[in-house]
Amino acid sequence: MPGRALCLRCLRPETVCWCVELAPIASATRVVFLQHPRESRVAIGTCRMAHLALAGSELHRGVSFETHPRVRALAADASGAVAVLYPGDDACEPELLAGVRPHTLIVLDGTWHQARAMWRANPALHRLPRIGFVPSTPGNYRIRREPAPHCLATVEAVAEVLGRLEGDAGRFQPMLRAFDRMVEQHLF
Repeated sequence: MPGRALCLRCLRPETVCWCVELAPIASATRVVFLQHPRESRVAIGTCRMAHLALAGSELHRGVSFETHPRVRALAADASGAVAVLYPGDDACEPELLAGVRPHTLIVLDGTWHQARAMWRANPALHRLPRIGFVPSTPGNYRIRREPAPHCLATVEAVAEVLGRLEGDAGRFQPMLRAFDRMVEQHLF
C-alpha cells in the first residue's frame, strides 16, 4: 500500500499542506533558526513555516552549536548587529535595544523545555543582546499547550518581533496565514 503523498516544500501530507498560504517575505533582518532535533519531527511545529516565509533565512538543527562555524561566527559578533530572541530577565523589548538595530536575529526553536536546554548548551549566545517581549495580542496556537497565555508559536513570535524591529508590524502578518490554516485544519 503506497504512503500518503507529501508536499516537498512543507514536508506535510498534501491533504494538510499549508504552502498555498505562504509567500516569502523579504526582511531587512536576517533570521537564523536553531531548531531542536525533536521539534523538527513535530507535525504542528512552526519553525519550518517561519523559515519558508522569510526569504534568506537559515535553519540549523541541533542542541549545541558551540562548534558550528556559522553560529560561532554570529555569537562572536560584539557590535550589537546580532541578537537572540529568547525571553528572560535580561531580555529587552525589541524597540529598546541600545545602539544599533540587529541585522541578524537568532531564534531558538523547540518546546520551552528544549529551548531552555539549548540555551544552557550554547553559552556563546549569552554574550549577545537578548530580545523578549510581551505580545501585542494573545497567540493562536490552540492546538498545542503553551505554559502561559503570553507564549507564542515560533512563527507568531518571529512575525511580531520583526515587525517591531523594522517598524512595520503589518508587513509580517502574512506569515501567519499558513499558521492559521494549519491550526484550523487540526481543529476540524
